[in-house]
Amino acid sequence: MAAGGSSRKTSPDGGNEPDHGASNESSGSAGGSSQPKQPSTIKRLWNKAGLDQMTLTLMLKGSIPPTIAIAMYQSTAVATEYSTLGYLVAITSILGFAIMPRGKFIQTMSLNIIAVCFAAAMNLLALYCVTQARLRTTIPYGKPLQGYNSSASAVCAVWLMVQLYIINAVRAARPQFQFPAIIYSIFVSVSLTYGTQFPNMASALSFMQRLLEAFLSGFAIASGVSLFVFPISSRTVVFKEMTGYMMCLSGMLQAQCSYMQNMETLDPMQNHAEHEKQRAAEADKAHHHHKQSKVPLNPLATPASAKLKELLGKTLELHTKLHVDLIPAKREFAYGKLESHDLTQLWKLLRMFFVPCVGLSASMDLIQRLAADSDWAHESHDVEEQEGKHRHIENLHFVMKQLHQPFAAMTAEIQTALQHVLITLEFVKAPKAAHDEESEGEQTSPGSPGFAAAYKRKLDDFYNSKKVTLREWCEAHNISIPEDFFETTFVRSENSQFKDENKRDRYQRQLFFMLYLEYLLWRAGGAALDVVLWADKRKAEGALKRNKLIFPGSRTLYKWLISTFGKEDLSNDGSYMAEADSGSSEAVFLGQEFAKRKDAEHLPPRNLRERIGESIREIPKFFRSDASAFGFRVVCATMSIAIICYLEATQNFFLKQRLLWAMIMVAISMSRTAGQSTFNFALRVLGTAIAMTGSYIIWYIVDGQPAGVIVFLWAWIFGAFYFVIKFPKFLVVALLSLVTAVLIVGYELQVKKIGVQASTSNGQPAYPTYLLAPYRLATVAGGLGIAFIWTIFPFPVSESTELRKDLGASLYLLSNFYSIVHETVRSRVSGKDGNAKTKGTHAFYLEKARDAVFSKSVFLLNNLNTNAQFSKFQLRVGGRFPREEYEGLIEASRRVLQYSSLISYASSTFSVHRDGATEEPSQWSTDFRKIVSQIDSTSHRVTSLLALLSSSISHGQPLPPYLDVPQPFQFVKQLHALDPDLLSVRHIAEPEYSAFAVLQVCAQAISEDVAKLKRHVTNLVGETDFSFHAVKSSGERNSSASTDDDDDDEKEKRSV
Repeated sequence: MAAGGSSRKTSPDGGNEPDHGASNESSGSAGGSSQPKQPSTIKRLWNKAGLDQMTLTLMLKGSIPPTIAIAMYQSTAVATEYSTLGYLVAITSILGFAIMPRGKFIQTMSLNIIAVCFAAAMNLLALYCVTQARLRTTIPYGKPLQGYNSSASAVCAVWLMVQLYIINAVRAARPQFQFPAIIYSIFVSVSLTYGTQFPNMASALSFMQRLLEAFLSGFAIASGVSLFVFPISSRTVVFKEMTGYMMCLSGMLQAQCSYMQNMETLDPMQNHAEHEKQRAAEADKAHHHHKQSKVPLNPLATPASAKLKELLGKTLELHTKLHVDLIPAKREFAYGKLESHDLTQLWKLLRMFFVPCVGLSASMDLIQRLAADSDWAHESHDVEEQEGKHRHIENLHFVMKQLHQPFAAMTAEIQTALQHVLITLEFVKAPKAAHDEESEGEQTSPGSPGFAAAYKRKLDDFYNSKKVTLREWCEAHNISIPEDFFETTFVRSENSQFKDENKRDRYQRQLFFMLYLEYLLWRAGGAALDVVLWADKRKAEGALKRNKLIFPGSRTLYKWLISTFGKEDLSNDGSYMAEADSGSSEAVFLGQEFAKRKDAEHLPPRNLRERIGESIREIPKFFRSDASAFGFRVVCATMSIAIICYLEATQNFFLKQRLLWAMIMVAISMSRTAGQSTFNFALRVLGTAIAMTGSYIIWYIVDGQPAGVIVFLWAWIFGAFYFVIKFPKFLVVALLSLVTAVLIVGYELQVKKIGVQASTSNGQPAYPTYLLAPYRLATVAGGLGIAFIWTIFPFPVSESTELRKDLGASLYLLSNFYSIVHETVRSRVSGKDGNAKTKGTHAFYLEKARDAVFSKSVFLLNNLNTNAQFSKFQLRVGGRFPREEYEGLIEASRRVLQYSSLISYASSTFSVHRDGATEEPSQWSTDFRKIVSQIDSTSHRVTSLLALLSSSISHGQPLPPYLDVPQPFQFVKQLHALDPDLLSVRHIAEPEYSAFAVLQVCAQAISEDVAKLKRHVTNLVGETDFSFHAVKSSGERNSSASTDDDDDDEKEKRSV
């Protein structure tokens, strides 16, 4: 299970296929000394490329619609119907994206159809204006209606600019309209360039009918393939992702055990010395090849820690994707077993399992902090300091050795529990039972009815084992405790008190770290038990007996409708273009308070007249927005090409040389930021050149025979969809390559079918393939070049600027989340939270807000990492981009979010309304809550600081002077001062004791990370300095204007 989770392949559509071959990597060597057979080179390359069954199915499915459209055109009836627009059917069938899961596809296709029909209606009105302008300005002069007409061209240009501006402004403001906006732009561009040639409305109506039919036919083909050829529902994708998610979490626990095992004997100084030797050996090679060494600087870095980090990254990515894909899965009409509320409940339970698993991986960070503070990497010349280092390292070795056996056993049980869930919910097939298996084993094996009870007993055994671990820890530190130490009542034990405060603090930190690990693994086991019990309950209720029709609720459909046209998080949008052309803070709805600011020049409206005035003020506000600026850039880029069509001297050249496709490339390829545009411009031109070369091969390898051309074109499209599926961030590059190949080959097949005379009836000469292909490349490259120029002109929207704004949004969400966590802890300790499952309680709304903000933060931080990579490709003018500061900010923000979520998770132990809290709290628990609730914390000051950092970096303003970082919780010292016995090791069996240890460890880590955030922000934006020093130059000292007061000021250098 663990190995299977660690070697997963994730497909961009949401399907995740576990690498089952890796799950048996340890079993091969168990049987003897023989080494397992190494896979062949072809198989290794195949696995590395991720060509699993799901990927191959999607590649085949994506290649079918354009192939059907091209083959269908070989029919005389079809060719007669579509005439010179037949190739558009194939192109729109590609843009229909049949590979999307059913729920996403239906939503996107509905928007596409609405966009095309609305575009047809608007452009019929535009063409009516065009023909009327031609009629009104031609008849008085006795000229024929055919040919160039300046008024008609001007009207076309105006309609084109207005529509492109509006649709691209909407595209920038509403990420869910990416595909419909592109399709609308293509429809407008085709209509209003050919519209300059229509002599009357009859010609316009005929053309618009054929154009609308071509678009809708392509969508119809894509819809038929999506719904009937290898149909994939959003629920199927979510089930595969949940399977992979549980495997990844299982793999993380296994990697955590391996990491802890490595820490048992690791010598940081020796490890650092080996790293230095490797770096020195690679220095010359790296210098000659201009590459940086990949040898880590961290003295605790090991292959196990690298594996754990890799699995953590994959799990976070899959966590974000599951949150996105669950929305369309719940909105979908389906035929299956689990209903929409089952998906919601299962995801909620898995999130509760996710938090402690991620918290366990944070032990790497906690150990690295200690190593960095004590400088474990180097020998110390001070004997006492060196002894202190060795003592810390030996204590770490001791703790890891003590936890090795119980951790390994409990991890294996949790992995078995997850396997039970997968089998019970029928996500995976149950393994075949051996015929000689004992009946008792059958009752406790994964998938059996008695598994939950057996697993719970083992979980209880692990919880009780902490007493054994603590007793051994006390013996190792010369702390004598009686045999009945854990069973005595609330009585002070003088033997466990330390007079040396430093020694007590050191031992307490070690104890808290050990409890941190044990508590989180115990909670992870408890969360796994909750999932097991829920799966068994649903099976016992008969939910898994047979398939049934599943309908989304009316509220779900209403929210779907509102989110389709309103402002919704991009994290809830499932379209491919959403992943390809976004990732900034505008993709996440941060809440009203982030965007809404009080107007210092206007009070709130009090009457109807003032409200009307406020509505009028929204108009200039829209024109000042970033969305409006993007729409204007697209208009400028498009008109830079379209102006050739609207001038008399160049109109024929525009039409004959097919410059229309340069306009369409602008609509497809324009992006908001210069970093993406610079990088993608080179890739898009390269992709188009490859498509041109492929067109030569497709056409000439079979000497232009339609049957052979269609087969090779299918093979080309089949291969191109690999990049669409595996690299969604470069979706536009793959699309351009696809469209270019279909454009070239489809047009040549059209000429071959309907003849040269019919193909040239629209004024475009018919070229052979060897001439048409480079012409297409030139027009596409020209359009891409124009789009690139207008992305950086008149000023670039740089990737670094977007990255800075995204970080501000992330810090704002972090401040919001930290405030929610503080209120959650306060209400739980005071007992005023209520039951989180009861709607209307304090806990219910806090949990809802906490989950929403956490999901948005994870989504935004993942995109920050991606966008930070694009800044490498931005054209730099001036100083170097401070990449280290931004990466430090992103990493510190991620850790603050991680530790804050752990505080929220651990504080649930303090709630009297938690699941399983049936017994009355002990006397110690009551006294503990009472004293903790009386202690004031620094949480509000941390929230204020995070909000201040967010505002400062968002607007590029320096921080205020004398800004102090709040100190961490001083609960331990204050509790010890009030009642020294309250935190005695005797009370380790109390659940709140371990939870408090987790809170204390996380609070200390948050304080350190907040200080790092402030330092990074200060390095980026600076700090306001109102101080001054009266310092004189040597020439000024002899000036007659100097006074005794100045001399005194110079000597004292007073600061104000």
